[in-house]
Amino acid sequence: MFENEVLKILKSVGITITRENLENPPQEEFGDLSFPCFHLSKEQKRNPNEIANGIASKIKLPRVSVIEKVEARGAYVNFFYNYSKLATTVLKEVLAKKENYGKGKRKQKIIVEFAHPNTHKLFHIGHLRNITTGESVSRILEHNGSEVVRANYQGDVGLHIAKCLWGIKNLGMEKLSSLDKKIEFLGKAYVEGNKAYENDNTKNEIIELNRKVYEKNPKVMKLWKETRKWSLNYFDIIYKRVYTKFDRLYFESEVAEPGLKITKKALKKGILTTSEGATIFDGEKYGLDKRVFVNNLGFPTYEAKELGLAELEFSEFGKVDKCVHVVGPEQSSFFKVTFKVEELLDSKKFKDKQMHLAYGWVRLKEGKMSSRLGNVVEGEWLLNELKKNILEKYIKKQDYSEKEKLEVAEAVAIGAAKYYFLKVNVSSEISFDINEAISMEGNTGPYIQYAYTRCCSILEKAKKLGKKTSQNLMPEEKKLIKILSLFPEIVKKSGDELSPTHICNYAYELSTAFSNFYEKCRVLNAETEELKNFRLNLVKSSQIVLGNCLKLLGIEPVEKM
Repeated sequence: MFENEVLKILKSVGITITRENLENPPQEEFGDLSFPCFHLSKEQKRNPNEIANGIASKIKLPRVSVIEKVEARGAYVNFFYNYSKLATTVLKEVLAKKENYGKGKRKQKIIVEFAHPNTHKLFHIGHLRNITTGESVSRILEHNGSEVVRANYQGDVGLHIAKCLWGIKNLGMEKLSSLDKKIEFLGKAYVEGNKAYENDNTKNEIIELNRKVYEKNPKVMKLWKETRKWSLNYFDIIYKRVYTKFDRLYFESEVAEPGLKITKKALKKGILTTSEGATIFDGEKYGLDKRVFVNNLGFPTYEAKELGLAELEFSEFGKVDKCVHVVGPEQSSFFKVTFKVEELLDSKKFKDKQMHLAYGWVRLKEGKMSSRLGNVVEGEWLLNELKKNILEKYIKKQDYSEKEKLEVAEAVAIGAAKYYFLKVNVSSEISFDINEAISMEGNTGPYIQYAYTRCCSILEKAKKLGKKTSQNLMPEEKKLIKILSLFPEIVKKSGDELSPTHICNYAYELSTAFSNFYEKCRVLNAETEELKNFRLNLVKSSQIVLGNCLKLLGIEPVEKM
């Protein structure tokens, strides 16, 4: 929040730099912000310690400033905050802006395309990580001031559908009363069809069934529509459970035909070529792979459908500044090729406007999940296990109604899962540990949610807030105020890098600082009324910012646990 003031002070003595050139000192004795002079030493061929001393001696602080002291130490120019002024400024802004605190003014329109569960298959924990990442990235971009369109692209045609439909026909359509039973049946049918595809005779039957889906054979389409609806109803329940609502659902069935038309256009332009009856992109001259867009049976591949999808996405929402595809790392080559073909087709529309945000696999002890063999860990199963464990360990003995117990356990379970996914780098692989995820200690969702509930509990007992002035601050108060002041910077950094991990790290640091403050600084029975009021305002500000962090992560703040 106050980096700009430091930048202006440095500019007044002839040093023009950006925020990236400033550092947060490792120890309090070195101040609150530091400017290292090593790069100036290389440019000026002078000792960096001399440069730092020279800069510090020239600085004259403005009369009204949160910076109270500047000193050189080694090769660093260190800036020290006046914490009374800092506290007044920070608390005033947080309490005035509330949920808008830290909000940026970046006016962009960004499509975030995520979730991507295929119909006729189970929603596994990899999808859960995907939807968690996409929703959090969407919220972070919105908090940075962008307009976000949430899109979901789902495979509802293709070989995996034909395998499932073949399995249904082979197993025999059962009379199924509940949606859960229907989804379980689809899972069995897919595994059955996948095994059958390994046999030459039944493989041809599945290929023929795939053709009938593309040709919209009335008999096949009746079964396809009914079972597709089962999947979509099932997905809707999950989306609602994890607090995601999509602006647009795209399906392979709707982009296949537009994709074929675009491949013909690309063929005429010489962007694509034919080879052995297929339409391909020979990417060698661009340092890319060779990929098939229409196979020798005349079916559009994923690549062709992607062209149709991009055309729809960039035409339905007006001017789009960027489209972010949250998809696994195995599609890296795929996107490099499709982005290049789209750029060659229409440079103005597509060049530098698409990016692949690759998220790491969720791995179990026995390895990567696969719905091909049926050893899938369902997303709902994981959420239910977390909820069951949270009820047993933390909620069961609380004096809440049964309804409240279930609601709190649900919110904490969703938070535990999401935080576990988001606290590591998006591209990192994860082996999910349920006990670690629900721990009330350390860098976990429940720990952050509990810090928020502590704030709520104090404020509920206090009833009202008074004036917020204070002169002599405890170290724990200073630490908390400084962290609160950094929130806008963290939001911007998270948006720039599309990284919810920065929000998690910040939320953990803030929760830990609040816990230390809570331990060392009496609030409701503080020594004076003035001090009590100041600390209550500090608690309220912490509650607001913690709540903002949780919301940016797609986690519901809870007022009791």
